[in-house]
Amino acid sequence: MPPTTHRRKITQKELKAPDEFTTFVDSARDFLVNNLTQVLVSTAVVVAAGAIVIGVYYYERHRDTVAAAQFYDAITALNAGQNKQAETQFKQLADEEPGRRLGRLARFYLASAYIADSDLPDARDSLVAFLAEERDPLFRSLGLTNLAVVYERMADWKKAAGAYQQAAADPGPEQASAELGVARMLARSGDKQGAIDAYRGFLAAHPFAQQRQGVMESLALLGAPADIPPPSSAPGSPQPVVIH
Repeated sequence: MPPTTHRRKITQKELKAPDEFTTFVDSARDFLVNNLTQVLVSTAVVVAAGAIVIGVYYYERHRDTVAAAQFYDAITALNAGQNKQAETQFKQLADEEPGRRLGRLARFYLASAYIADSDLPDARDSLVAFLAEERDPLFRSLGLTNLAVVYERMADWKKAAGAYQQAAADPGPEQASAELGVARMLARSGDKQGAIDAYRGFLAAHPFAQQRQGVMESLALLGAPADIPPPSSAPGSPQPVVIH
């Protein structure tokens, strides 16, 4: 005999009762209706914030492009020997974009234009402002070397020696030149023995340096033992460094 199947009778009340999904949909609908204003405001805020972020991004990219074009024009003028024009363009870029990399670098090249125009006080001030914010080791070394050159041309031996010492403290393309600058400033300030020691220290640290011949000549002029006869003059005057 087959097993008896018990069928549960669904009441009229159960048929009318909403299921869980229907209840959830209704609750969501009620929430949306009751909070429609807040939802719309929140959505508008999110959309506006996104639009602002996108707008700022493209605006900053536009300013980067404009700054690059100004920098290129100024460099072109500097390389062409149009120092006054280069000064104006670099100064404008430095003043308008102090927070951008090209705006900060503009002060370094502005100083180069001033040096080429023999405007040493303005070159000094531009380099001091540049070094106050510059963190890149290469450009700091170049900036310090150029500042030392400016001080040397202004016959401020003490400040020139200090700038050369700072430039010589870090490895870089101008390190050897800066070390010789320190020795040269000591000699010009009257510290003969200090200059001799600095020149000898350079020879010990750089036995095969290209500047060896000039250092031997400088030592001979200072009365220190030399392997070659002393010439009539010491190594030539320093030149500022410019990266093209």
